[in-house]
Amino acid sequence: MKKLAVIIFFCVILALGLIVSAAAQTSMSSWQFYMEVNAGAPGFYSLTLPLDVFDKSRSDLADLRLLDASGKEVPYAIWIRRELNEQREVTGRLFNQATKGTASEVSVDLGADGVEHNEVEIETGGTNFRRRVEVEGGDNGTDWKGLKSGDVIFGFGSQSRSVQSNRIDYPTSRYRYLRIRVFADELADKQAPIISNVRAIAAVRQQGERVSWRLATPYDQLLRYHGVPASEWTIDLGARVPCDRLQIEVDTDSFSRPYQLEAVDDPQNIRLIASGELTRRVGEERKPLEIAFDNEEQIRKLRLVVDDYSNQTLPIAAFTAQAPARQLIFELKQPPVRPLRLYFGKANATPTRYDFEKDLPARLTTSPARTEAGPAVQNPEYKPEPLPLTERIPWLIYLVLFVSSVALGLVLLSLARSTMRTPAKGPPEPAAESGS
Repeated sequence: MKKLAVIIFFCVILALGLIVSAAAQTSMSSWQFYMEVNAGAPGFYSLTLPLDVFDKSRSDLADLRLLDASGKEVPYAIWIRRELNEQREVTGRLFNQATKGTASEVSVDLGADGVEHNEVEIETGGTNFRRRVEVEGGDNGTDWKGLKSGDVIFGFGSQSRSVQSNRIDYPTSRYRYLRIRVFADELADKQAPIISNVRAIAAVRQQGERVSWRLATPYDQLLRYHGVPASEWTIDLGARVPCDRLQIEVDTDSFSRPYQLEAVDDPQNIRLIASGELTRRVGEERKPLEIAFDNEEQIRKLRLVVDDYSNQTLPIAAFTAQAPARQLIFELKQPPVRPLRLYFGKANATPTRYDFEKDLPARLTTSPARTEAGPAVQNPEYKPEPLPLTERIPWLIYLVLFVSSVALGLVLLSLARSTMRTPAKGPPEPAAESGS
């Protein structure tokens, strides 16, 4: 009986293992689409992802895989080309402030954390000056290496206005120490200028790059919106794609109309994306009007509602959608076995997290070569992943529960019988007394 129970128990464990196990994917057969990438010679490449990729891949693009014909995976990084202009002050301590001839200098300790910095803001006294600046960096406060020389700070003013510039930029550095030297203006200063403060800054400036695509212009629909006559346009972006602004071409010279722009992918959850007023004055250039979203949206359908009141419907000629470009950056260290293919379209793909992405900026000395990809095609090897056993064989779970119950019952029955067969031990008999 015990052996039978053990066998049943192990059968149950095996069945449970089959239920929770997932089929391992050893090829690209579970990726539904691919496009061929035009790259062959060794070097860095940049591929601006087309709309087909966004419509058929995960929203975070974690299912992208770049492979050559031999199955070798090529690491990549995805850059979102938003325009950036961010600044963060790096805390520092001033020391060794001194004057040498016609120049003043001061050193700054930025701490041992090794944070990046690439600008200094220098405060000096006086007005109407133009002073030359030298910036040096070092790891120990005694050995210095030049970071910038020849740039100037200046300040000029009059009764009604003033202008000044007191920042110096230099190549991004992790030096712990900075030494700033400011030279006197030969025309305005009679002695070395006084440096009252120096702030180190980590500035990130990135020129953005945008993609735009023209949309089919839908017919307008008349309605009453918030109690007033209005017109609406339901705009199809062509795919579920990132979008952060909409440009509108209007064929009339003068108008001023309130508008609301809504996301309508889900009719049960309509969201307001932007609102304001579409305006053009007489004599202004007929350039496209632009609606910028508060946040970038991953979306396919928009609805524009314009309040007309007693006016005619706006004659809208065209819509254009825009978004920051997504660029796939990769490196070929040797010519790949062609074709080089970008696979996508697997909802449960594991994110890649390549090390390649972490140190890419330091390795890029020039801009990557631009390349393109062909149209998205269905992967001929695609096979949908099998459903879990609980969905393919729904009665299996009941069988497992039944077998488990039988096994547990047999174990309990065996324990009960063993208990019944064991004789109960009574109290010890008293020892016989010996005669006197």
